[in-house]
Amino acid sequence: MSTSVCKNMKSKKAYHHGNLRAEILQRAAQIIDSHGIEALTLRGIARDLQVSHGAPNRHFKNKAALLSALAADGWLKVRDATLDAADDIASDNPHTRLNAMGRGYLRWALHNRALFRTLYHPDVSRFADAELTEAITRFADTVEDAVAATQRQGRHPEVPLPILALYTNAVPTGVAMQLIDPLLVSDITAGFDEETLIEQIINLVVPLEARKKSN
Repeated sequence: MSTSVCKNMKSKKAYHHGNLRAEILQRAAQIIDSHGIEALTLRGIARDLQVSHGAPNRHFKNKAALLSALAADGWLKVRDATLDAADDIASDNPHTRLNAMGRGYLRWALHNRALFRTLYHPDVSRFADAELTEAITRFADTVEDAVAATQRQGRHPEVPLPILALYTNAVPTGVAMQLIDPLLVSDITAGFDEETLIEQIINLVVPLEARKKSN
């Protein structure tokens, strides 16, 4: 069998395995994270995934559509990870729920490093369409509601709610950015396993001791 026939069979098999769209998004995040958005092309992704050069166009008509889908995919995943973590904790205590949300968010960021950093790339976020922007706003409102619930139970009642919400979001985001950047990681983190590190950070932001005030 000729080499060209083998390649065509391999490409056909790769395209029909059913996960091409997800693999394109994953590869796009990796390229942006490692080489910048300028290096991202649909043809380059097709080459990397060993599919025909036109295969990605079946899912994304151009680079802008790919970036829009990448932003949507990432934000929806981080939203689900954050909210699912609160549901999994099975508690009505606002401090416990918000603490769990912070852990879920930070854990997802550390497990999806390329996609997390890509979400904050300015050239990716600007491709978010109106529907995604609305979804992100609703998610932000949900987080702010959770922050407000802890404030009503004694967490920094003297701080304006928008400032407290900003702080609550900024700390795990900033920590994630540092932990996924090898140039910024301090040797001090070497003595902690991932879950212990997540626990220590989020407990500083939303101390579980504060729940005693609500009992």
